[in-house]
Order: sequence, then C-alpha cells, then structure tokens
Amino acid sequence: MKTAAKVITLCIITAAVISCKTGQTHKASGFVTTTASPSAIETTGYVTDEAKVIDESSRKQLETTLAAFKERTKIDFAVVTVKSTGDKSARDYSLALARERKDKGFEENVSGLLLLVAVDDRNWHIQISRNLEVQLTNELLTKLSEPMTDSFRQHRYGEGILQYVHALIAQLEPQKAHNTQTIVVSLI
Repeated sequence: MKTAAKVITLCIITAAVISCKTGQTHKASGFVTTTASPSAIETTGYVTDEAKVIDESSRKQLETTLAAFKERTKIDFAVVTVKSTGDKSARDYSLALARERKDKGFEENVSGLLLLVAVDDRNWHIQISRNLEVQLTNELLTKLSEPMTDSFRQHRYGEGILQYVHALIAQLEPQKAHNTQTIVVSLI
C-alpha cells in the first residue's frame, strides 16, 4: 500500500516537473492560456502593443513622439503592453524586456526607458537607465502616473500612456518646456 502511494506521488511530481518545463500556463474557467515570455516579445519599434489596447491614433502619436524624442535627446523610450506578466513581477518582466532591447543592437551609451503595461494584471512598471534616476525619482514617477492610471480605470490605455509619456518627456526636457513658455509670454 505504501509503495503504491509512493508511485502515485512520484508520478504527480514527474508530471508537475514536465509541466513546468514546457512553459507557463494559466488555467481559468476551464481554459488554458499561455503567457508570452519577455524573450518572445519583439520590441524593435517604440510601441509594442501585444495586449491590443492602444488605439491606432494613439499608437501613431506615440511612435512619432518617441522617435522625435530619441532624435533630440538620444534617449530610447519604448512602450510595451501585454495581457499578463505571468508569474513574473512587472518589474522583472520589464527589466528582461529592457535588457533584451539593449542587447539587440541599440546604440551604446544611449539612455533608456521602457514602460510596461500588463493589462489583465492591472499593473505597470517603468524601467529607466541609472543615469536618469536623478531626474526621474520613484516619487516623481508615481506622481506623474496618476493621470495614466485614471485613464486605465476607464479602459483608455492609449490616452493614459500618451499622458504619461508626455509628462516624462517634459521632465527630461525642461529647457524645451521653459522655452515654449517664454515664447508664449512674449507673444502676449
């Protein structure tokens, strides 16, 4: 009797190990879905919308804004949406994406930001290069994200991401914002 229990336990453990090695799955309501690993996501452009939540107008505006920002500042800024990060935290998932993006041949000595939005997890995280941490503190990043998260609650992801991207760019290019205000004041 004890031998049969050991054999059954061994079979269950073996099945669990094989299941773990074949990839992560989530089971909900009888359906099994897979979660893409960070390495399966191609982040060669500025916007990767795996979750399919960014409207076309917002996506085009983000692509244009982020390309112009990189041209002006040499800071690479990417936005990635996914349904879920699976068993990884949003921080770890976005870090893996940022490292892969850097390893795929992006210019040396270029600062970077990567905004990850995990829609079904109701979570987001932004990875920033160490040299940007002085300008973009955790407190500031959280404060600037409030309009974005408000938009997310209303399922307006493109709008929210655009707001956050513009707020971050304004923090990284304060002289441009100041010059614009000076021009407006002098025209009045």
